[in-house]
Amino acid sequence: MIGKSKRCVRAAILAMLAALLAVALAQPSTQELSIDELSQLAHEQNEVGTWIDLGNAYLDLEDFELAKDSFLEAIALDYLAGDGHFGLGLAEFGRGDYQAALFSFNEVTRLFPERFDGHYNQAVTLARLRRFGEAAQAFQMAIKEADPEATHEDRITAYLGLAGQLKQGASFSAAADAYGSALELEPENTDLAYLQAEALYMAERGLDALPNLVDLEGRSSDYRVSALIADIYVNEGQVDYALRSLDRALTKAEASGNPEAQANILVKLGLLQRSLGSDAEAALLFQKAAALDSSSWEAHYNLGVSYLENGQPRSALSSLEQAVILNDMSGEIFLALAAAFDQLSQVADAEMNARRSLEFLGDEELMFQAHFILGRSLYRMGDYGGALNEFEQVLRTQPSNGQVQLWLGLSEYQQGDYRAAMQYYERAVQLDPDSIEARVNLGASYLALERFQDAELVYQLLVQQNPQDAESFYNLGWALMSQSRRGAARDAWQQASDLGFEPAREALGQYF
Repeated sequence: MIGKSKRCVRAAILAMLAALLAVALAQPSTQELSIDELSQLAHEQNEVGTWIDLGNAYLDLEDFELAKDSFLEAIALDYLAGDGHFGLGLAEFGRGDYQAALFSFNEVTRLFPERFDGHYNQAVTLARLRRFGEAAQAFQMAIKEADPEATHEDRITAYLGLAGQLKQGASFSAAADAYGSALELEPENTDLAYLQAEALYMAERGLDALPNLVDLEGRSSDYRVSALIADIYVNEGQVDYALRSLDRALTKAEASGNPEAQANILVKLGLLQRSLGSDAEAALLFQKAAALDSSSWEAHYNLGVSYLENGQPRSALSSLEQAVILNDMSGEIFLALAAAFDQLSQVADAEMNARRSLEFLGDEELMFQAHFILGRSLYRMGDYGGALNEFEQVLRTQPSNGQVQLWLGLSEYQQGDYRAAMQYYERAVQLDPDSIEARVNLGASYLALERFQDAELVYQLLVQQNPQDAESFYNLGWALMSQSRRGAARDAWQQASDLGFEPAREALGQYF
């Protein structure tokens, strides 16, 4: 809120007005004049006060350009005209020129540091410019200079402004203190009590907020109170208590007839049920939330994720595509879409959505997931160099990820660097000894590097582990044949042929 009051000139100008009082009494009040008459009077008299009155009249009409011109005329006559600078700040703010507005309010606070309204509007302008730390300091100055001009409501609004800027700067404990100061001025204000508790929760001091919240829950029909209590219990690992609180929140939201609130609470309940492993119940809650509030991207997104985690990527697509229509700036939604398309082997769509997710994601773990899906998509599209770059980004912080090592090996192998591929495969096997895929590809790299004894060992282990693995019998045959062990090679190929592996039949026909 800006320009809550358009106060008369300050003490420096009051003396001048007193000297002119006798003349003023003989003239009509400027407040009784039309805008045209006031404009004519300002041009005729060319006095500071009249120009300020004209500027204020234009502000009332939201004609900010003419208001600006009027206040500039006043300042040109007397640069110490505080209300001229103040009005000019309001006009510039109305015009959307916040830098110019800030200059004017800065001048008000510099020339008249005791003016509450100067500091207050300076703070509002700094907030609009997203200079949160400076805005908080300006609100603090406004509060300091509140006497005598600021009303009770002005003070509360200033504390609210201060708390808002502190929250923007992640100073949540200080924000809670600011809400507490406002609450001292208005102890029965339940909104202030909730905001203070919310700030304490954001400051990871939820337990400090619980006593007042529980008291507030008993005398308030606001579903947000019960929902916040649930959030605190979740942070403390008390899921059962959280579920009870959310049930109370849902009852209050239903009583209020607020479908958006009901959907939000159902999403929270669904997330808790999913954390408990109750996936089916969670999916039902997300479905109900989406039906109650079709505009809730969170409901559609979480329903899609539930399908995805249950191995139903095609069902997930419709929910996730609806979620992205509602929120096309969520990296999480694009990442989930990429995962669904990846599972469906729709590589072009997976690649596109993985790239989109990286435009918005900030969480490092999620970004690595996106790079991994992107790398796998590029590999499947034949861009092995691009895939390698993506997997290397993941490897920098996840060197113990066996899957990343495997896909790095696959990318290097396709580019003909068998030695590099072998090293990645060996590391993948070390990290995940049960990975059949890593062992199969390690054997292939040994064959490519003509390390036939090593290849033989790998394939012997594979066929022992799975006697139905025809391809490993076939590759074992090549490892043996390359060591001139024809009889053993023939036996291995015969085993693969008996299992229906056509290349083994061809090798038997060619060499035996």
